[in-house]
Amino acid sequence: MAVRGLRTIYVGLKDASGQTLTGADGLSESGVYEIDTVKANGNLGSKTANITNLAGNTAKISGNNQTVDVEVGDAAPQVAIDSNAVNHTVLQKLLGREQSKATGAWIQKDGTTESGLIVETQDRVTLKRVWFCFGRGIMTQPSQNVSTNTDTAKTSEDDNLTFTAEGYKPWNNKAFATYYEDDDNFDISKMFADVFPGASYKPEGGKDTSTSSSTSCGGAAGQGGSADTH
Repeated sequence: MAVRGLRTIYVGLKDASGQTLTGADGLSESGVYEIDTVKANGNLGSKTANITNLAGNTAKISGNNQTVDVEVGDAAPQVAIDSNAVNHTVLQKLLGREQSKATGAWIQKDGTTESGLIVETQDRVTLKRVWFCFGRGIMTQPSQNVSTNTDTAKTSEDDNLTFTAEGYKPWNNKAFATYYEDDDNFDISKMFADVFPGASYKPEGGKDTSTSSSTSCGGAAGQGGSADTH
C-alpha cells in the first residue's frame, strides 16, 4: 500500500472481555492514549511502525500434474514500533507491569496484558488519512540497549516495541482492519469505537466514542492529556 509518513500511534489497554480500560486502570481518562510529540506528556513521537505478516503462508495444491489450487493461512501481523520516547508510566502498563506501592518498582504481572493499536499514516496520492487497526494483541519490549556517552556525543536509545496481533471477534476473528478517510461510509468515531470499545474518546473530526455505535461485522490515567483533548 502506497503511504507517506507516520502521523501518530494510538494505544489502549483491554480487559478480559475486550473492553477498553479507562481512568486509573487504563492509559488515560478516556482509555485511549496517543503517543504524541508533547514533551509535557513524556512523549517524543515515533519514527516507524513496520507491519509484517499481513498475509498467511501459502500452500500449493497439486493434482493431475499441475497446481490446481492455493491455500492461504490466516494473517499473523506484528508491528515493530520505534518511538523516540513513550511516557514511562504508559510504557510500563502496556508491557503488563504494575508498580509496587512499597518500593515504586515496576514488576511484570503474571499472564498477558492485551491492548489495542491504531497506526495512522496518509495516502501517498490523495494525502487523506489511512489507519491500520489492531483490536487485540500483546505489546512486548524484546530488548533494552544502554550505551555510554562520549566526550563528543550523547547516546540516546529509543523505545523499541513489538505488537503481536491476535484474532478480534468484532472482525470475524481476523487480526487487523484498514480504514480510509475518503471512503464514503467512513466514520472516524465508529472506527475508534470498533478498536477501543468502552472508551470515551473524541477523535479529531469525530464525536465522543462513548456515544458511537460499533461498525463491527461480527458478533496511565492523567499522564497523557493529549489523548483526551482532540
